[in-house]
Amino acid sequence: MKKINKKNYKNGLIDQIMLWMVVFVSFVILFFIVIDYYKVVKAKDNCDTMANYAVRMKALGRDDSSIVDGLNNLKSQYFDTIEEADISCSETSDNKYKVKYQINATILTTTFNNKEVHSYASAFNETQALSIDCNLTLKIKE
Repeated sequence: MKKINKKNYKNGLIDQIMLWMVVFVSFVILFFIVIDYYKVVKAKDNCDTMANYAVRMKALGRDDSSIVDGLNNLKSQYFDTIEEADISCSETSDNKYKVKYQINATILTTTFNNKEVHSYASAFNETQALSIDCNLTLKIKE
């Protein structure tokens, strides 16, 4: 029979415990990074959907109140209710027939230090020979 050197065995056991602790902590940190990244990607996707909807409705000549109703139906529960006062539009009569819509939001995360999300969409203005530029800044629910 082989004799087990208990001194070496204790050092190896402590090394194994330390290794498993480091591996466990690394997986936990990676898990939280993935959760925060998912939150940012989900908010970006939601802002893109809202920008595409808003630019299309504005290009079709819809008023801001109907656009706000549609945006409130599309927004995720992460954002506050959108009001007409949150949308600012400027019109320029330059015969370019375009509508541009920009949506900005700040996502509160623990990993990415409050990631800013910008969504932009443009469309052909089907009702007037104007250039319309609209901005919407989303507020985060607290």
